[in-house]
Amino acid sequence: MSNRPWPPNPRDARPRNSADIAGRLMVTLLLMFVSIVTGVLTQLGDQSRKADAFFMASKKRYEDYNALAREYSAAIDKLDDSVKGAEVLKGVTAIQELSKWQRALKEAREALDDPLVDVKKGQVWRLVTPMFLHFGILHLAFNMMWLWKFGVVLEIRFKSLRFLALVLTVAALSDLAQGFWGGPKFTASTNFGGMSGVNYGLFGFILLRSKLHPAPEFSMNSETVAWMLIWLVVCFTGTVGPVANAAHLVGFLSGAAIGAGNAIQAGGWQVLRRRRQFRSAMKSSATALHRCATCGKTEHDDASLEFYVSTTDDQEYCQPHLPENRS
Repeated sequence: MSNRPWPPNPRDARPRNSADIAGRLMVTLLLMFVSIVTGVLTQLGDQSRKADAFFMASKKRYEDYNALAREYSAAIDKLDDSVKGAEVLKGVTAIQELSKWQRALKEAREALDDPLVDVKKGQVWRLVTPMFLHFGILHLAFNMMWLWKFGVVLEIRFKSLRFLALVLTVAALSDLAQGFWGGPKFTASTNFGGMSGVNYGLFGFILLRSKLHPAPEFSMNSETVAWMLIWLVVCFTGTVGPVANAAHLVGFLSGAAIGAGNAIQAGGWQVLRRRRQFRSAMKSSATALHRCATCGKTEHDDASLEFYVSTTDDQEYCQPHLPENRS
């Protein structure tokens, strides 16, 4: 662990044995375990009957409503014919019966168009359980890799309960967005799954919090930022097949909003004000105030760079090259 005067990076305080890992990364490990077990039981989505309880809306229930809609429609066609040739008294009865069937058909079709039909019936777990579904070994492997990468940082820093609250909030918001993204007919809009929306939320949280927090305990390296943003754009092009793009985008935005809120609550406005003052001062000064001893960059090269003096050699470094950050 470094001797820096500011709060330590959570990665510096990683647990050193398996018991500590299980205790301090309980939620991250549980999410990975449930995802893997779900993948095995559902054969990575091939067993749709076993996966049905995890989707945002039940495919079986959709089939039931679809069958009812066809049944009601056929009954209405028959009643239409009987109304035309019926006597007055019988005609009134037939019209009432027709109206009843028409209302039933309308309700069935509304259910078909509502991605929250099962959630409204009390199955609220469907707002978050799609994150456990994966549809291929690479889909599962990459999502678990990113979950571990982000989860280690955030769960150690914020503890398990707060981390779990963040995961569930992002999962619900990203799943809701994906559920409504495809419009009506929830077979198309709710047949999705994966931890990607949550991972993008954790990514957004870390990115915005590290940018705005007055004393960030962790930061996001430029390679990770570039990879996540490029992949987000590539998925929207459709070149990689069907992807839950709404879950990715809303997951990222919701996580970023929560991260920004957390940073601002801790004094982030002061950071923004100091940066504006710093950039304003740089415009009227030709002499660099800071220079990294490793890469030679100054605030003129990148006004967003943060500079620190190392406790090991008393030299000034930009944050990415600070020796304590590389130890």
